[in-house]
Amino acid sequence: MPDVKITQHMLNNIEYDRDYSVQSQKVSGKMADVGCKCTPTVLIVGDRADLNAAAYHLAQSLQSPLAAEAIITVLVAESIRKSFLERLQSQLKAIPAEAAQDVERNRVLALINKNSWDTISVNELGANSPVIVCDVTHEHLGTGYNGIATLHTFRTVQEAISLCGKETLKAVNASIWTSNHASAYEIALKISCENVFIDCHQISLEPLHKASSAPGNANCALVENNYHYETLILNNGRKNIVFPIGTTITN
Repeated sequence: MPDVKITQHMLNNIEYDRDYSVQSQKVSGKMADVGCKCTPTVLIVGDRADLNAAAYHLAQSLQSPLAAEAIITVLVAESIRKSFLERLQSQLKAIPAEAAQDVERNRVLALINKNSWDTISVNELGANSPVIVCDVTHEHLGTGYNGIATLHTFRTVQEAISLCGKETLKAVNASIWTSNHASAYEIALKISCENVFIDCHQISLEPLHKASSAPGNANCALVENNYHYETLILNNGRKNIVFPIGTTITN
């Protein structure tokens, strides 16, 4: 699979400022057994990723921690962890009062404080700061999703796949950021997520729904609106994969 380089034109088409509540109506997926009744997402950032775009989407999700398709788990390659978190930190903004006052979220924050687990937050925002807890899985935070994302660091593709499997709160969507599409596909095919977005985030799957509804067209591939779409029927179930098509393609 060739690497696909993303152009500025394609970045503009990703629609960074779209309303996440609108996205939740467009992205299909099975409902997860989580507190916010959402279809949660795992964000995976590789060592050759567009760090600015990945940090943007994570910051947007953290600002609405209980929204549909919330990013509940983040995996970051060790080599770019510092650079990525610096970009993220500068974009973090206060969360809504109703989210900050959520009883379950505050219970988890008290648990994090009690155990002295490392977190990523903004001190100046106080109780209204987004929070990510590091090197802790969701099973340690309680039952279901509580508005607190977890972050893990990986060195290899296999370690990233393993970390996804260890998270007890399973994501339906994966947003994988890396210019190495061979690695992206290896992760995509081995993790449990049904919908995989490579170098993009929460793109509408409507083109795939239309194409796969045709008789005898369970496996399908198409290009629409500058995105490559494909559906694969594998032994472990259906897999929808989407990525933007740039003008420069390298091996």
